[in-house]
Amino acid sequence: MKGKTMADKIRVLLIDDDPDFVEANSIVLEAIGFEVLTALSGARGLEMVKEENPDVVVLDVMMEETDEGFAVARRIRRKLKSDVPIVMLTSVGKVTGYDFDPEENPDFFPVNVFLEKPVPPDVLVQKIKDLLAKGDQ
Repeated sequence: MKGKTMADKIRVLLIDDDPDFVEANSIVLEAIGFEVLTALSGARGLEMVKEENPDVVVLDVMMEETDEGFAVARRIRRKLKSDVPIVMLTSVGKVTGYDFDPEENPDFFPVNVFLEKPVPPDVLVQKIKDLLAKGDQ
């Protein structure tokens, strides 16, 4: 990643209201050498994006509100003016029956990757690595 030395850890911010999900994915991401920051609410996640400047954000959709993650992603882009890569993980498609595609509507889905839960840990890790590799180009 640009500006990172070999000694710098990639900082991943997990924003999800499910503490079990956050803990399980923190373990996986830390095991491969990422520094993991966590927020159990959208509001705290926004604060941490501003304060901690993560390299990538992994964001849930359904938290306190059923569409909270969408609002958080839009605030990251518009209010914080951040272009941090965002991986959106959710089961909202299963609940609503809709297919979500950030490329079809980037204003509503201002994220880089949209994945339906459950996501195998190796798939999440690879998506994060792919996003970070794109940033090096």
